[in-house]
Amino acid sequence: MMMLVGLQTTQAQAVKTSISTNNILIGEQIKFEINIQLASSEYRVDINIPDSIAHFDIIDRQQYDTTEGNGAYSLRQRIQFTSFDSGLWKFPAFPITVSAPNKTTLQLNSDSVLVQVGYAAADSTGQLRDIKPVMEVIVVDRTWIYIGIAAILTLVFGIVLYRYLKKRLSKPAPLFKNSLSAYAEALQALHAMALPQSLDGPAVKTFYSNISQVLKKYYSRKNNQNWLSKTTGDLLLQLQTQVSSPDLVAQAAQLLRSADAVKFAKYLPEHVANEEALASAKILIASLEKKILI
Repeated sequence: MMMLVGLQTTQAQAVKTSISTNNILIGEQIKFEINIQLASSEYRVDINIPDSIAHFDIIDRQQYDTTEGNGAYSLRQRIQFTSFDSGLWKFPAFPITVSAPNKTTLQLNSDSVLVQVGYAAADSTGQLRDIKPVMEVIVVDRTWIYIGIAAILTLVFGIVLYRYLKKRLSKPAPLFKNSLSAYAEALQALHAMALPQSLDGPAVKTFYSNISQVLKKYYSRKNNQNWLSKTTGDLLLQLQTQVSSPDLVAQAAQLLRSADAVKFAKYLPEHVANEEALASAKILIASLEKKILI
């Protein structure tokens, strides 16, 4: 229960000070409250509470609590403190500054209070009291608990390791092992490819067959599927599902079908056509690397 300590009024402002008790044992807590009544919420209030107070320790300093109703505006500040010094001590008054809307300033003060701090009363009965009997300590053997926890952790670790190794072993190994990427390997092979020096059939067939193999091996490595033995038609059908550019699929179709025509001796291209086929293969590989959806 809060006890009203004092009341200060001036014009439309009123300051009430209340305290829960003014007689405590060392370490007990006291609730102190400052209540300021104002004419409206346009007033600004500053309560200067120091960080330290002689003989007292502030435990909690709450934020302002404001209420408004029936044309009245109330601002409340709560402080909780204690003391560890025995004696009769004065809890000081705090200066309060109230700034009116018209910029005028009013100085008020909360009330100071006297607080008696004492020790608990000593036992004066002189009666002898029995010493408490020795309590039996129950020691719980937790060895099997630790063993059970260790067994569960070992089992969980084994399951996780088994699933990891199973997943890793079930992952298919690359069909074509190479330190280079599929794109780098294909370009390296095309750059190292020499144009046929004569228009004889075997040399030209080998040249176009090599171009076709480079393209199929590149696509095989990108998909991790062996397309070297697949027909041109099968490769083009699959390529259409992974390339969003119809023009790029058409370029691949023209190059691969030209290579098939030479390989099966349907026609023998000129030297200029061979150069164009090699350049077209390089451009096609570079374009596929950007467009292929794998």
